[in-house]
Amino acid sequence: MANPPYQPSNPMAPPPPPPPPPAWASRPGGGGPPAAAREPKPSELIPPLTNLAPIIFVPFREDITAKRSDAPRDRIERLRRILQSIDFQTQGAKENLLFLFEREKTRIILEAQEREQEWFPNGGVKAGGAHPDEADRIIGYMEAPALPGTDYNIRNMAELDRNRMIPPDLSVRDRAVEELMTLAEGAVQQLEGYEGNMRDIKKLYLERLDRELTMINEVGMRPEERNRAAPAAPM
Repeated sequence: MANPPYQPSNPMAPPPPPPPPPAWASRPGGGGPPAAAREPKPSELIPPLTNLAPIIFVPFREDITAKRSDAPRDRIERLRRILQSIDFQTQGAKENLLFLFEREKTRIILEAQEREQEWFPNGGVKAGGAHPDEADRIIGYMEAPALPGTDYNIRNMAELDRNRMIPPDLSVRDRAVEELMTLAEGAVQQLEGYEGNMRDIKKLYLERLDRELTMINEVGMRPEERNRAAPAAPM
C-alpha cells in the first residue's frame, strides 16, 4: 500500500522556499560545477618584471634601532660614513637589479618551453643543439687564425629599440629570443643609468668632504700661507 502524501500540520502555511542555486549557476554562461583548481605552471610562480623600485631595498648591516656609541665626532666623520653608505647601497642595489633580470630571464624561458609543449605535445619541434656537421663548421671557424690586419672589435653597434613591437607571427622560440634580447638591453641601460646617478651623488659628497678638509687645513695658517695654499684661478 502506498504511503499517503505528506500533509503539513497547518494546511494554510506556505510551502518552504526552494534552496538557493549553486554559485556557478550565477556566472556568465552558466556552465557546470567549477573544475578542480589546477596546479600553477612553473612560469606562473614567477611574477613578471614590471617595476624596478624594489632594488633600492638593501638589508642593513647593523641594527639601526640600537643606541650607537660611535656616533660621528664631526662633519668630516659623518661625510666619510655617508660615502661608505653610498658604496654599500650602490653595490646592493646592483645585485638586486641583476637578480630581478635573472629571474625574468628564467620566467621567459619557462613560459616559452610551456607554450611549445602545449602547441607541439608530440614533439613537433625538436629541442637540441646544432646538427653535427654544422657544429663542426662552427668549431672550425672559431679555430681558424685571424686574418692579418683585420680588426675584430665590435664598435658602434646600434642599440636595440626597446619600444618597437615584437612581430605577432614569430615562432615561440623566436619570440622568446626577442624578449630576452630586449631584457638584456634594458638591463644594461638600467645598470648604466643607476651607476651614473649614484656616481653623481657620490661626487657631491666628495666635494663637500674636500671643502671640510680644506677648512681644517687652513685653520692656524697665516693669511699669506692661505693664499699660497689656495688653487690658482683659471686663466
